[in-house]
Amino acid sequence: MVNAADSLVWACISKNNSFMVKRNGRTARTGAIRFSSEAGNVASLSTFKYSGLANSRTIDVTSTASADAKKGADLTMLKKTSSKAGSKPAKATQSTPLNKCFRSSVSAVEKQSARADLTAAAKAKYTGLANGKKAAKGLRKMSKVTLGRGTQ
Repeated sequence: MVNAADSLVWACISKNNSFMVKRNGRTARTGAIRFSSEAGNVASLSTFKYSGLANSRTIDVTSTASADAKKGADLTMLKKTSSKAGSKPAKATQSTPLNKCFRSSVSAVEKQSARADLTAAAKAKYTGLANGKKAAKGLRKMSKVTLGRGTQ
C-alpha cells in the first residue's frame, strides 16, 4: 500500500465513505449529524481528529463477545501506530486486553495512548463499556434513561 499524508486521505474520504452514518436533526434549527462506525474511531464522530482511517496513529477500546456467557464481553484496547516502509501491516496494530481491575485498566489506557488528545475520549469509552459489562453480569444497575419532560 502506498503511504499518503493523513490530510490527503481525509480530503478523499471526508464527504462519503462506507462507515459514515448521517442523521438529521429533530428540528429545522439543528443540523445534520455525521457519525462514523469505523475501527479506530474512539468518539464515533466523522471528524479528522477521531478518524481511524485517515490518521496513522489511533487508539480504540472495543468489546468482543466471550465464549463464556457468564463472564460477559472481553474489553480490548487496539492501538494503531504509523507503519514504517519495511514493516509488516500486522505489526502496525497492537492489542491489549483490559481484563484487570478498573483502575489498572484505566491507567493502561492512559499510558499506552498513541495520542494525548484521544486519551480522555478513550477513558470515557472504556468507562462506559466497563459499566455495561458489570450491568450484564448483574453487579451494577444501569442508570435510568429519561426521554423528556413528563415521560418515564
